[in-house]
Amino acid sequence: MVERIQSMLARFSEDEETVRRLVATDTSFDALCHEYRKVMDLLEEYEGHIERLRERKAFLEEELLTRIEGHRPQ
Repeated sequence: MVERIQSMLARFSEDEETVRRLVATDTSFDALCHEYRKVMDLLEEYEGHIERLRERKAFLEEELLTRIEGHRPQ
């Protein structure tokens, strides 16, 4: 259970006892926690993709600039 609600406890650390109690006793709250965890995981995954895309974009821009600056009209 702790791993499942870890992101919730990090976000709402001041209410840890209440969060734990609600997870144990309220199925709809537990479902919300599960969905929250899924969304957090997706965001983390997408942020990784975004960072790699930004790096690729910077590489491509550098390559384009190198070619543009090296172009000699014929």
